[in-house]
Amino acid sequence: MSSRDVVALSVGGQRFVTRASTLQRFPQSRLARMLSNEDREFKQVNGEFFVDRDGKLFSYIMDFLRTLQVSLPADFSDYQRLRREAEFYELHTLAELLGQEHLLKPRQEILEVRFFLQEAQAFFRIFGSCSSTVEALAEQITVFTDQQLGQSWNSPFPSQKPLVPLPLERPSHHDLVFQCGTEFSAGDQFVARCFSSLPCSLSYT
Repeated sequence: MSSRDVVALSVGGQRFVTRASTLQRFPQSRLARMLSNEDREFKQVNGEFFVDRDGKLFSYIMDFLRTLQVSLPADFSDYQRLRREAEFYELHTLAELLGQEHLLKPRQEILEVRFFLQEAQAFFRIFGSCSSTVEALAEQITVFTDQQLGQSWNSPFPSQKPLVPLPLERPSHHDLVFQCGTEFSAGDQFVARCFSSLPCSLSYT
């Protein structure tokens, strides 16, 4: 790759390095015209193009140029400002996508956890309306169980005992089922604990 294929930009004090072909993805945009010195607003300083715009928002613009997809954080709210930046660079396709803000915002999803008994065995079932969240849970969640005698569900856990992680079962893309116990007598109370490194508040992006 020659030095002509690499372009450095300083946008609002943040430095970006990319391929010239990335900036030329939309030939009619100001970024493409910048490379051919057709836009005098963009000045080169010490070999870098200086752009007096928001550098943080420009990172999302660069991501769009590289992937042709709009990928924004779940808590992103500056749709109008980002759209103005897209319009400044004359990236009309991106500006139109950002105008459909309702399609880009994360959607609330349902995550349901149930505990049930079936044929003298105990199970956890986790259902998620978004299969990608369930896929993430499948890699992160572990169930530990302990069978206690004479304990009610409201009682605190007794002294720690070795807890054994149980194998994971996948009935569908929207379900997780953990088998939490083997045969037990009617007088036994079954205690199970479920751990995950994922945050409790999950969103679909």
